[in-house]
Amino acid sequence: MLKCVQRITRFILLPALLAGVACGAPEPESPALPDTGFNMPYQLDAPDAVIDLPGALREISGLSMAPNGRQLVAVNDEKGLIYFLNPETGAIEGKREFGKPNDYEGLATADSTIYVVNSKGTVYQVGSGGKTADYPTPLNGSFDVEGLCYDAGQNRLLLACKGRAGKGEAFRNKKAVYTFDLKKMKLQDEPAYLIRRSEIARWKGGSGTLFARINEFLSTDQAPSAFGPSGLAVCPTDGNLYIVASVGKALAVVRPDGSLARVQRLPASRFQQPEGICFDSEGRLYISSEGKNGIPGRIFRFSLSNPE
Repeated sequence: MLKCVQRITRFILLPALLAGVACGAPEPESPALPDTGFNMPYQLDAPDAVIDLPGALREISGLSMAPNGRQLVAVNDEKGLIYFLNPETGAIEGKREFGKPNDYEGLATADSTIYVVNSKGTVYQVGSGGKTADYPTPLNGSFDVEGLCYDAGQNRLLLACKGRAGKGEAFRNKKAVYTFDLKKMKLQDEPAYLIRRSEIARWKGGSGTLFARINEFLSTDQAPSAFGPSGLAVCPTDGNLYIVASVGKALAVVRPDGSLARVQRLPASRFQQPEGICFDSEGRLYISSEGKNGIPGRIFRFSLSNPE
């Protein structure tokens, strides 16, 4: 009901916005980007490898390095299967069943254990022998958990929410990353990171244009503030948290203190639907993207080019 009212309100007010522009209302200038001293160490428009995936992974979601460090592991968003992939060819070299069909979104590895999360925030602990234990969390479908990664420095899992960040005004227009304590096997109440959508828009730029103002008004995926986290990973070379967003097509780099070091747009022509992200021990970056419009699911690999 609320969403219906919001749509009607936008439909009524949109002509007023257009009329204001037609009458010569000045467009505000986009604010200057902050100088954080961070240089993106990857050329996101020039991957050094593009790996086409088999049909079983057309809807690839989570991505991580395998416990052995020599393979990639992935899940799709339907089957309770973990796929072990050749990192050079994308060929499926093994499978591990861990659960019934569900909306699985992210996975992470810690030592010999693989963890998977579904969109409602349930964490699945998958042992090397295939034995699985599940740990429900207070997160639910409205949070729409999409990303999962292991933070080795603090021995914790990080869960990225594409949907709501939390309850109350303090969480409005923000995106959240929550901590799952691996000692207590429990989600911590408060988010580890909160990202303001206004800061995302500042970095992405172009917020003063008519096109951007209309998209912000209509809350479309093309709005400068659009940012729906779909995957995350801690970089082993700089310790920063890299968050990829399918909604808004961007990659955000968050420092350990929670400040944004960089937000960079991802070319939609290349990244149909970026869903997963991970690093190998050499610091190479991998981003997975679901297949669409006849294009298969793909993994893009980027080598370090400009370390901080």
